[in-house]
Amino acid sequence: MERSDEQLMQDYQNGDKDAMKSIFQGNKLRIINFCYGLLGNRADAEEAASDVFLAVVKYKDYYDSKRTFSTWIFTVARNQCINRIRKRNKTVSLWYAAEGNDGYEPWEIPDGGENSREILAENERAHHVRKAITRLPYEQREAIVLKQYHGFSYAEISNILNCSLDKVKVLIFRAKERLREELASLIGEELS
Repeated sequence: MERSDEQLMQDYQNGDKDAMKSIFQGNKLRIINFCYGLLGNRADAEEAASDVFLAVVKYKDYYDSKRTFSTWIFTVARNQCINRIRKRNKTVSLWYAAEGNDGYEPWEIPDGGENSREILAENERAHHVRKAITRLPYEQREAIVLKQYHGFSYAEISNILNCSLDKVKVLIFRAKERLREELASLIGEELS
């Protein structure tokens, strides 16, 4: 039977070193993707994720088993990202800025098969959404990324962002409203 992250963390606190390996393997990609969503650069995201797991090791005794492990580790990840952003002291794009593609990650190029148009249309929609998300204020961006890309509940987001449930609801509502406006604007720019 597979142990939950909460049980693994308790086992790790009690000296089971293998439990940390399981925690790392089970959460590595989620944490990297979350950091990538906030930092906008894959290398920075991987470094931040490493720092997150080092912090989990260093501060293992601070984990409170009354909280869900995912809320705790995402709070640690958020704090690591905020610290990195402060150190960079500049505005951050949500996605990696690759050269030669207008500041966004490369699109998947279809091979000309039956689904080529659908793939291109989906790439274009994804491009517009990414571009619109980068224009959101940071708190709204954080909340919408946690909700839409990582599937956290409002209560979990409230714990991760250390704010009230009502504030989370407002942040996500405003983010969605602003995304609608931004997407309409982006699509309008393309049509003109």
